[in-house]
Amino acid sequence: MFLIYRKMIFSGISRNLDLNLVDARNVFSFSRSNFSQLPFIRGFRSKKLLDNRRSLAPVEEIPGASRGFRDLFRPFCFTIFVSGCSFTGAAIWQYEHLRAEFRQHSNKINQFYGKAGNYRHMLNVWWNELLPEQKVVACIVTINIGVFLLWRVVPLQRIMLTYFASSPISGAPCRSMLLSAFSHYSLFHLFANMYVLWSFAPVVSHILGLEQFVATYLSAAVISSFTSYVYKTFRRSRVPSLGASGAIMGLIGIVCVHRPNSQLSIAFVDQIFPHSFSADSAMKFLILLDFTGILLGWRFFDHAAHLGGMLFGIWYVKYGHRLIWHNREPMMMKWHEFRGKPK
Repeated sequence: MFLIYRKMIFSGISRNLDLNLVDARNVFSFSRSNFSQLPFIRGFRSKKLLDNRRSLAPVEEIPGASRGFRDLFRPFCFTIFVSGCSFTGAAIWQYEHLRAEFRQHSNKINQFYGKAGNYRHMLNVWWNELLPEQKVVACIVTINIGVFLLWRVVPLQRIMLTYFASSPISGAPCRSMLLSAFSHYSLFHLFANMYVLWSFAPVVSHILGLEQFVATYLSAAVISSFTSYVYKTFRRSRVPSLGASGAIMGLIGIVCVHRPNSQLSIAFVDQIFPHSFSADSAMKFLILLDFTGILLGWRFFDHAAHLGGMLFGIWYVKYGHRLIWHNREPMMMKWHEFRGKPK
């Protein structure tokens, strides 16, 4: 389900920005039945303790066995670490940006162009015309495409499953929390999520700033993975997850809370059947959908990850921005002392 954001004012210019909410029903990565059909994943999912002697061993000694909520301690610490580093890095990034502007305010920055008449020139013209936030998203999209291609390399599939599919009992439960947000197995899932990300990024960047957009995106990625871990541990599920949907849900929550009266519509369908509804209604529907999926144990999507990302976005725009970003000055002063006065 794609939702289009209609007639939004961005940077003082009235534009038609397509803000798309994806509820991709056929997305491969969250389709447990499809994902489990891969040979190397089927073995991961259906692993059972058939040996009686092995079943009597302490659970800590059984490879791939869950130790319950004790498995969540390291992922929890990793979530706090990545979120803290994201916002710290965002504050330093903003400081360095302002510092560079101070040094170059009287100098005109020359744009780089390749040789005229070739693809390099066309690529550089396109790149230089992008907004800063679009350049960041272009880099994220490129990374996702690269990971998507790596899934096609058969000898790398076990490595990809370990590091680019999140599960509390995987070989790398912490690193996969972040890396899985850049991982897609199906082309449709990749297209849908990147289309949404490309559409939402300018709006969230306009609301919070480019630095906070990146910080909230990375934080929503690990927080949504952690909420998925909690749910999987509670349900004793071994099914891995991947995709950027949890992080994107965080962006959706920010936009819907900050601009609740914005009108949305289902992309492509609105060209045939004109319609619209408020962002606030869409947010409530998505929360209800994911909450129902959790209660009823639906396994087609990672509803816990979706809900975790959405709730983080709502929390940040309501409270987190004031609690975290407005209190960054002491850290920035220390960084300024470390860097010294600009020359």
